[in-house]
Amino acid sequence: MRTFSALLMVVLGLGGQVYAQVPCTGLCLQQVTCPGNGTTAISGMVYAPNGTDPLPNVTVYIPNAPVAAFTPGVTCDVVGAPPSGSPLVGTISAVDGSFILTNVPVGSNIPLVIQSGRWRRQLVVPSTTGCATTMFNAVMPQNQTQGDIPKIAIATGSADQVECVLRKVGIQDSEFTDPSGSGRINVYLGSHSPGAQVDTATPSETVLMGNSSTLNSYDVLMLPCEGGQYTQPAQQLANMLTFANAGGRVYASHFSYVWMYQNPPFNGVANWDVSQAQLPDGTATVDTSFTGGQTLAEWLQLVGASTTLGQMPISTLRHDLNGVIAPTQSWLALNAGPADDPNPVMQFVFDTPIAPAGTTVNQCGRVLFNEYHVENPPTSPAGKDFPAECSTAAMTPQEKLLEYSLFELTDEGGQPSLAPTSQDFGSEAVTFTTPPETFTWTNNSSFAASVSSAIASGDFSVSSNSCSSVAAGTSCQIGVVFTPTALGSRAGTLTVVSSGNSLTASLTGTGVPGFSISPTSLSFGNLDVGASATQTITLTSNASSALPVPAFVTTGDYSVSTKACGVTLAGLSSCLISVTFTPEATGPRSGTVGVNSTNLLLSGLTAMLSGNGVDFSLGLSPPSGTVVAGDSATSTATVTPIAGFASPVTLSCTVAAGAVASACGLGSTSVVPTSAVSEAITVTTTSQYTVIGYGGFGGGYLWLVAVGSGWLLWTRRRSAGALVRTGLLVALLAAIGFSMTGCSGKLPAQNAAYTGPGNYTVTVTATDGFLVHSATFSLTVTAK
Repeated sequence: MRTFSALLMVVLGLGGQVYAQVPCTGLCLQQVTCPGNGTTAISGMVYAPNGTDPLPNVTVYIPNAPVAAFTPGVTCDVVGAPPSGSPLVGTISAVDGSFILTNVPVGSNIPLVIQSGRWRRQLVVPSTTGCATTMFNAVMPQNQTQGDIPKIAIATGSADQVECVLRKVGIQDSEFTDPSGSGRINVYLGSHSPGAQVDTATPSETVLMGNSSTLNSYDVLMLPCEGGQYTQPAQQLANMLTFANAGGRVYASHFSYVWMYQNPPFNGVANWDVSQAQLPDGTATVDTSFTGGQTLAEWLQLVGASTTLGQMPISTLRHDLNGVIAPTQSWLALNAGPADDPNPVMQFVFDTPIAPAGTTVNQCGRVLFNEYHVENPPTSPAGKDFPAECSTAAMTPQEKLLEYSLFELTDEGGQPSLAPTSQDFGSEAVTFTTPPETFTWTNNSSFAASVSSAIASGDFSVSSNSCSSVAAGTSCQIGVVFTPTALGSRAGTLTVVSSGNSLTASLTGTGVPGFSISPTSLSFGNLDVGASATQTITLTSNASSALPVPAFVTTGDYSVSTKACGVTLAGLSSCLISVTFTPEATGPRSGTVGVNSTNLLLSGLTAMLSGNGVDFSLGLSPPSGTVVAGDSATSTATVTPIAGFASPVTLSCTVAAGAVASACGLGSTSVVPTSAVSEAITVTTTSQYTVIGYGGFGGGYLWLVAVGSGWLLWTRRRSAGALVRTGLLVALLAAIGFSMTGCSGKLPAQNAAYTGPGNYTVTVTATDGFLVHSATFSLTVTAK
């Protein structure tokens, strides 16, 4: 959150290095050179004033000059400025409070300073031995006689009693006084619903917040919950803002959002929504996406406030905001919130002054806000004299969290940082290596530092590391590459260690085959049996360099060609594979195209193929017929689809050669047989004579019959019976009739072309342009 200021021009040394262009004097003269890689060192732990809880991010150094007193009152120090006393060597304590100083002076009564913001203690190491390590633990001061304690103002509230946490941290009761007293922790009574007091003379919060000079005499302001949304006067809001911008550190909790949500520009640090219902108790997750969050998660587990890394119980929760606005940093979020805000932020920190967009300022102040009670007092502390309101029970997880937050709130941000804290390398072909991703390690302390190790786990490895020696306030780069050894998601961790500080970044990537194909299925739809259709599949290389194009094979009525891809395919390029479908029968025809190999580089190269072979049938009913020349014959042609055939079909019919003057006609020459379709066929013939059925008998012969019949009818009219007379009359009329219809003995007109008697074949043909089917009709023609 806080960065090393570019204003710093002095570079401090670590491991025996001294100020640039500064002569070696004082303790510098007691530094010695050791054989090989040996060094004279001091190693130990830094603890909170209670002597129990380790403190991370504490500056530990050996001064080479007198250490100056802090300037009273709020100050805007340059972030990252060297501590007082011309440090000879220094370092930052690790998450477990451990530290090691190298190349320290050899001798007796070696001074050593531990400092976190305005928490500071000056100690003396009785003696050190050359080229050996001396063990020495350091504890932050419990009172002013032991060292410096920030001057803290607490406006007590009836719903929380955070002053009791300071007491459990180890600050002695003598340091809790009214403002008129000499203690470093001054108590004021909340102006609306106060908590505990020191005595009856304890003044109101209005005395503190209503006077800017009074407020600015402090280093830290603590505003615990007073149990309600009490609107604060405009002048007091302005004074709080001025205090924070001047470098003050502010702690506020629960209903104390009233100091921010209507106090510009603090109203812009979060999406305030203070009308929401309180939330049930639950488990919260520490945000480990930044270095400070990683340290907090480890520390909470280290001190027993968390059994699962990054998880801790919290209670008495409010819901006054829907997320923070960058660069405000969320530190803690509830795991199970309401549907519209499933992970509500429970604690956040922002630096002050808030810089207008596009500008930079020295952000020397800091504000911490949390949405929960720290103490959850079973009875109100109102009216009680400190420390009667405080429990003597062991510290709860929420009290431990405030302990950590208090020191984090007041320090100067000397902890190194690693960015990013997570990186996805994307997809890479197994056994191939990605280009490196760069991680930046920043030395935020006022001492030179070095990365002692940078190791990546899993399928990841460090490819470069420029962090062997990093000057104060500068950065270095670490390159990491990903080489998947298996398919699927791969995870690892980059761990960067320096002077006991261990920072991590989560690494993810996906191992994929050397090739991929798209699409992974082809549908050819309906296709005439025996016809062919071709579609393409894109073959893509997932590898960073060229790979041989694999041999693809097919099953079913399909074939494949990789001719367009060549022998090898360049890295991260694509080509087209041709797949051809030639149905050998009707109905669904499934198949596959793929590579038969157990090589992971060729895994998954299979596509499903589908198509449908279609056809149609042609039938005639009746299949034959007989006609007299000059008459017509008919039949019906039926086209029936097979397996879903539904294409246009053209019909035609022809009469076999030799059937002179015959013709074949169809009702329609085009059909779409989505179901059976019938069309009438008419075959016409032509007679030899214009008189249909003329047989060559008649003429004079018929007249002779007529005359003979008439004579007999006349001569026998009396003697013949009625039956005989009737028969003779019929014969007479028939003879006359036949003679009048061409049988008069004179030939009728003859057609130039006619259909002679015989057997003929009529062929009906149906085609969709590829499929051709025929059926025949047998025609017998007679002359009469």
